[in-house]
Amino acid sequence: MTLYVSDLDGTLLDDSGKLRPRTSDMLNRFTENGTLFSFCTARGITTAAEVTKGLKLRTPVSVMNGVFIYDPVTGEYPVKNIFTPEQAELIKSAITENSETPMVFALIDGKERVSYIENSPNLKGHLSRRKGDSRRRPLSGYERMFDGEIFYAAFINPENKSELDKVFCAENGFMSAFYTDTYDNNDQWYEIFPLTAGKANSVLKIKELTGADELVVFGDNANDIPMFAAADRCYAVENAIPALKEIADGVIGSNENYGVPEFIEKEIFPVFDYIPPENTGIDDVRFGLSVQKALERERTTIGTLNEKTIHHTLKCYYCDETDHEAKIGGFYADAAGENGIFEVQSANFTYLAKKLPQMLSVSHVTVIYPYERTVHNYAVNEQTGEIMSVTNHTNSSYSKLFLELYRLKAFITNPNLTVIVSFLELDKKLFYKDDRRIRRRGMKKEKLPKKLLCEIRLDRAEDYRVFLPDGLPERFTRTQLQKLMRTTDASIMLSVLEFAGTVRRVGKEGRSIVYSVCGQE
Repeated sequence: MTLYVSDLDGTLLDDSGKLRPRTSDMLNRFTENGTLFSFCTARGITTAAEVTKGLKLRTPVSVMNGVFIYDPVTGEYPVKNIFTPEQAELIKSAITENSETPMVFALIDGKERVSYIENSPNLKGHLSRRKGDSRRRPLSGYERMFDGEIFYAAFINPENKSELDKVFCAENGFMSAFYTDTYDNNDQWYEIFPLTAGKANSVLKIKELTGADELVVFGDNANDIPMFAAADRCYAVENAIPALKEIADGVIGSNENYGVPEFIEKEIFPVFDYIPPENTGIDDVRFGLSVQKALERERTTIGTLNEKTIHHTLKCYYCDETDHEAKIGGFYADAAGENGIFEVQSANFTYLAKKLPQMLSVSHVTVIYPYERTVHNYAVNEQTGEIMSVTNHTNSSYSKLFLELYRLKAFITNPNLTVIVSFLELDKKLFYKDDRRIRRRGMKKEKLPKKLLCEIRLDRAEDYRVFLPDGLPERFTRTQLQKLMRTTDASIMLSVLEFAGTVRRVGKEGRSIVYSVCGQE
């Protein structure tokens, strides 16, 4: 079994240091299917837990560059690497003699604490990005900086790195990492930890603990180089430093474009044979015949028209040559054949989401969604059959569609899933008891499809661009999109487009998030 291990900052997290919902949803789906996924980071367990709280991890993780291995299932630490008292003394003398002002990490009274000299200019930028860290222990001087069991020290832009290297060497039982800050290129980090720690040792230990027979790692920075050397396969994200790309087995998508989860998805899910239909337009004759077949079925089995007429029509139109009501594992599909599984679903995609993991594991799945574009509303007297009024309505809102797609958000990037949005013209009859048109519960109603106006096939991220309005700026906010979309809820729409990889966040304007269309920046 393969164990996938990712660095966090600059690799799994986006440029703002956040784990995007789509990333956590995809990874959670993978782990639920038995995939082994972990992370290896220079962050401590507290801050790592904060930024990955959406992940439902089932494997141990490596923090503080391998100083600790933490098991999120048991809450225990299978591995702890602490400096010896002799090494702690070397740390103390090297720092004080060179007048350095690092952050010193130690276990004090059983709790992880970070000691540092308050108002140190070299720490100002980093500390401002980590406000609210409960581990902080600001001090006025060196006197209590070296309390507790020290296991890590981090220097930002050290003044005397060459002198520090003489002390923090392998001969003295130290390992060090020197690299550029992921979020501020002006800062150089110099970190020291026990020689028994390190990213390489920790990922190999996690491989041993999980019983995996292959280790695949992902990274972006210089401190990931040892981890790359230890792995069976290693991949650099597009935004990685050149030195890491040179030694990688391949370069994948960037941290902003979901490089890690999309790579894993392609590896663990086989791509099944699927032949997209030729783009020959709408077949009006075949659609008319499909309506007739649906009507015959409805009238012979139920005796009247109901909501299922649209469902049966689309099933006949899109998959008439396949086996209807095919059993797939513990579920029934609307149809299945040589070109995959077909599901017609007008609502309640939450139920569909329960079926998809099993269906996508065995076949390509096509989900057909009827979008009621043009509706002719008939008010009918139930007693006489008289049509009392007719009103026409053109639906221009995609809110309901995007709400249903949101319920499938964890699957919409799966290469084995196609969503077809079928734009329909239909007659809708509502039967009133008499001419007073009093609405009551259980009123009889009929929906009869008249014409298939057009269809939108959603296979790839770029397919979703069709929903974006004309006149949208290259960089835009939710408010700007909402003004152009009018009746469609822009918030839910953006959530889906971001999950699909169609748009991405590129910054902020005041308190508003700024988006751009992927591939058009």
